[in-house]
Amino acid sequence: MSLPTPTLDDRRFQDIVDHAKSLIPQYCPEWTDHNVSDPGVTLIELFAWMTEMLLYRVNQVPDKMYIHFLDLIGVRLEPPQPARAPITFYLSAPQEHPVLIPEGTEVATVRTQTSQAILFTTETELEIRPPLLQGVFSRYVHAGDAGWVTHDLRTLQLPGQSLVLFQPRAPAPGDAFYLALGADLSHHVLALIATSEIAGGQGVDPENPPLIWEVWQGRAARWVPCEVERDETGGFNYEHGEILLHLPAMVRDTLQGVKAWWLRCRLTEAQASRTGYKLSPELEALELKSRGATAWARQAVTVRDEALGQSDGSSGQRFKLLHAPLLARDLERDQLIVEPPGGQAELWTEARDFADSGPEDRHFVLESSDGALTLGPALIQPDGTLYRFGRTPPKGSRLRFQRYQHGGGVQGNLPPRTLTILKSSIPYIARVTNRRGAFGGRDMQSLEDAKLRAPQVLRTLFRAVTADDYDYLACQVPGVARAFCSAPGDQSQATGGPPPGRVRVAVLPMVPEPEGYIEPIDLALSSALRDEVQTWLDRRRPIGITLEVHPPRLMWIAIQAKLHLPDGSAPEAMREMQEEAERVLYRYLNPLVGGPDGRGWPFGRDLYISEIFALLQGISGVEFVEDVSARVSERPGEAGQVAPPRMLIQDDVLVCSDRHLITLS
Repeated sequence: MSLPTPTLDDRRFQDIVDHAKSLIPQYCPEWTDHNVSDPGVTLIELFAWMTEMLLYRVNQVPDKMYIHFLDLIGVRLEPPQPARAPITFYLSAPQEHPVLIPEGTEVATVRTQTSQAILFTTETELEIRPPLLQGVFSRYVHAGDAGWVTHDLRTLQLPGQSLVLFQPRAPAPGDAFYLALGADLSHHVLALIATSEIAGGQGVDPENPPLIWEVWQGRAARWVPCEVERDETGGFNYEHGEILLHLPAMVRDTLQGVKAWWLRCRLTEAQASRTGYKLSPELEALELKSRGATAWARQAVTVRDEALGQSDGSSGQRFKLLHAPLLARDLERDQLIVEPPGGQAELWTEARDFADSGPEDRHFVLESSDGALTLGPALIQPDGTLYRFGRTPPKGSRLRFQRYQHGGGVQGNLPPRTLTILKSSIPYIARVTNRRGAFGGRDMQSLEDAKLRAPQVLRTLFRAVTADDYDYLACQVPGVARAFCSAPGDQSQATGGPPPGRVRVAVLPMVPEPEGYIEPIDLALSSALRDEVQTWLDRRRPIGITLEVHPPRLMWIAIQAKLHLPDGSAPEAMREMQEEAERVLYRYLNPLVGGPDGRGWPFGRDLYISEIFALLQGISGVEFVEDVSARVSERPGEAGQVAPPRMLIQDDVLVCSDRHLITLS
């Protein structure tokens, strides 16, 4: 039960009128006509109406007081969140030595007559390294441990010699070709220039070969798919061509006695179909080159060494930065520099408030909304002494801010290939672009939103105790769309639930374009985001709890449906109806924007075939739905199993759309 809201004065209009009439005999006994037609009663009703309006105002808490109440419990308006985007830097030509791209490199959109350029800044230093091939291996899945084959690298340099990638006569799904790399090529754009035998890839569709490229990310994430920008070999069908891969983060590990960073090419389940390889492809030559690399950037403008003014020696001084609103600060780099007269410069650090600051603490408080910088106040104590909450700079001290960033907002949510301007030239860099859209940008939190979120803050107090606390706090990390905590007791040990003392948090990352078919690589949880969530929750979990952050398990659903349209439907209308049916399915079976409420498919919610019938039947223009079937698989693109009328979903599993097939009649 919620706490009752105290009412300062609950009298209404009629209560005031009745009370005033009851006092007439006491104060004016000669007034005997109390009917509504009497002018005196009219005046009573007028003043009663005015009094009711005053009482209504008294019973309201002004927004200003509400802000002060929120501030007393530690709730502040959240600063704007900058959009983030992966920025790919392409080399003008492969280099023999590493190329360094410093942190803080700025890229921007094209400035036009109607819009200013939007600036993004890289968050980390990026080094583009030349590749080094240490070894080449093949593994035949049906042969077990005996299926490993070690190839001689000299074979790739000898004329007339070739290297068989998979099982020679009967390549099977799961067969793989391994490359051991001697350098960490995480987030690199790697080119594999291959020369193949023309007959090596017979049997496959060059536009859709049954291949997938993957990198090793350690025992937890294991093999993670790479993004293929282009494959000029057609799945090793053409004599010569280049395969351009965008590699995710890599982890060094030992396989077959070789410690290296691992890249492999694996045959998918589609190899078992009629379009699979009849014979294994063979390589006559292979050359590796780095074409570039990718670094994360956020919409931010960096300001360095901004002068604030001079100190007058008093407590509680206020200064203001030139640019606002401010983004989240790095406490180790974004500091205040105080230069006392005749003394050495001092570094002052930001504090959330002055409650724990002592007289000698070099602290300041900075408001993100308007850039107001406040120094520690001094208050008179009950014994008459003056206590300073934070140190006061001596009179005449010069103040300047070392570094801060401003920007953020929804304007930074840009589509792909719009960040193409490099603000400062870097040797050997030919061009830049964002191959994926920028996402995550949010404007400053509004007061109404803060009122709604205040109960969540009070409930968690930034401590993760219950499963809901882990869900709420994990979603506070930028880049996290949804989270689900599997706490002890949620599932039995037979179904893989965590043992006592262990908590598992499934994290679903934000996707730049959540509508339509979502590529599996977009739903992959990056190691950087996983580490960020792990660090954020580790600071807030109870002592003795072991925390594990992992990507959610996805159940890929492929719907096959046959719809009947009215006789005589035009071909254009039929094509539009087919596209609409696919759009509806992709929207509903979506972990981010799907489900019955449109906020993402709920964790652990079962799926019924009858829902799909109702969904398709509700499309305007569909006369009736003839047939609906579904296939379920753990990996996208696989044939999967025929789904029953009710698909049981475990608690930490999300439903996601695979490729749907809609036919019309």
